[in-house]
Amino acid sequence: MVQEINIARKKIRRDMARIAILYPSTYEAALSSLVFHMIYFLGNSFDEVFVERFVLTQDLIDKKLNELRSLDTGSPLRDFPLILASIHYEPDYVNLIRALMGSGIDVLRHKRRHIVLVGGPAPMANPVPLENIVDAVIVGEVENSLPEILRTWLEHMNDPRGFLEALACKKGFYVPGYNSGAERTWVSSLDNTFYPIRQIQGIGKEPVYGRGFLLEVSRGCPLWCRFCMEGRLFKPFRQRSIFKLTKLISEGTEVNRVNRIIVYSLFFPTKNDHYLLEYLIKENYKASLPSMRIDLISESTLDLVSALGQRTITVAPENVSGYGERVLCKCFRGRDFVKDTLSMIIRKNFDLKMYFILGIKGEDITSIKENISFIKELARLGRQRGRRVTITVNPLIPKPKTPFQWIGMIELDKAKNIIRYVRNELGRAVDTRPLYVNWAWVQASIALADKSIAPVLISWARYGGDLGGWRKALAEHNYSTKYVFTGWSYGSTLPWDKIRIGYYVEDVVEQEYFVLRKLVSLPRST
Repeated sequence: MVQEINIARKKIRRDMARIAILYPSTYEAALSSLVFHMIYFLGNSFDEVFVERFVLTQDLIDKKLNELRSLDTGSPLRDFPLILASIHYEPDYVNLIRALMGSGIDVLRHKRRHIVLVGGPAPMANPVPLENIVDAVIVGEVENSLPEILRTWLEHMNDPRGFLEALACKKGFYVPGYNSGAERTWVSSLDNTFYPIRQIQGIGKEPVYGRGFLLEVSRGCPLWCRFCMEGRLFKPFRQRSIFKLTKLISEGTEVNRVNRIIVYSLFFPTKNDHYLLEYLIKENYKASLPSMRIDLISESTLDLVSALGQRTITVAPENVSGYGERVLCKCFRGRDFVKDTLSMIIRKNFDLKMYFILGIKGEDITSIKENISFIKELARLGRQRGRRVTITVNPLIPKPKTPFQWIGMIELDKAKNIIRYVRNELGRAVDTRPLYVNWAWVQASIALADKSIAPVLISWARYGGDLGGWRKALAEHNYSTKYVFTGWSYGSTLPWDKIRIGYYVEDVVEQEYFVLRKLVSLPRST
């Protein structure tokens, strides 16, 4: 049993609802997941409920299907009639399935007595690949959704069918077989909603982002970068007030026995965030900051970050060619502006980590070379200043609720050639960390799939959940992923049309497609 502080302790009663929260990744990753803490502590704020945590064991990671046991009491997963799972990335679907298999729980919903509910960006955008596997998908934010789930479950604990029927009548839940779709729900004010001030701290276990107090300063994003699914799923952009943030920090660092703040935000740093940084410095906190929006970075921002002790700045230029900026709609006011800002970061004695998307439909070799030239200039400056420059490169991965659902992904061979070319051109001048292209293919295949992919996912789980198993599962079911590369036909019914994100998302996506179609229609060679 892992040693921890801040765990929920309850006397288990016969009338108590024991509910499992499953995070389909490692314990260290779960500790860095804010929603995992939210579900655990919000759920356990109900007297009649005991929420217990489950994570992947090393056995599952090593391809063995052993049963999962609760981190809280050691109870097996199969003893919990209601299982909640939070899934951020599509490849984690296979981990959910393997967790059920290893615990002796039937994977197909119509064959089991257990109720399995999932939430998170991936299933929220497109729940259809899981609709024969899970009983319901949460289409909304946890602070609204979880109390509804728990209250409904407490009313129908002995009637699973009645529970699903009742859930299907509520906004924000897609319940296959009981309703035809769902509309997203969200929290209007982050200041006036639940926040997990207590967070699990593992003793001797280092979370993915290190030990600290997880602090969500904002949610959503005001921009419309065309490739970004998460920014659309969590609109509108909302911020916590500086008063609320300082209160959370003061209480959270004390109860969690830490002096480090791990900041979560998709759009950072705003003016409000500058006040936050000044407060952290004044109170002698350390901080880990998220990727920064390039056009929000100023010299004063960097001085504040330096005073906090952070030595690396992470940014996402994505693609600095004229073509890349137009297609991705990143709109950083031009390549020169981006170069000047990133050069300033290096001159301020920071290491620089950058994310690039190289491999977009219609992108030619000129665009790739523009990006390589740009990276080399920064690497040259980095060497002169003794600073490290790192890049992560991946092809564009088309996602639902973005216009790329109709455009698709470039061919795998082309994507691999681009990555290889970039690495060869940059040589040792830059620490280049490419995303394995085949995993980009897996991610897109699941993200854009309809329900016919379910048997593939189940077979993939049996074959171990790795790339070799993925190929075997595709071959076994004669399943084609052609739709990944062609995109879905515009005007046809999309599998995920039954989910409405709202806040203009679906309308904007259609308008963007007509612009994007013109930009990528010209034949180009890479």
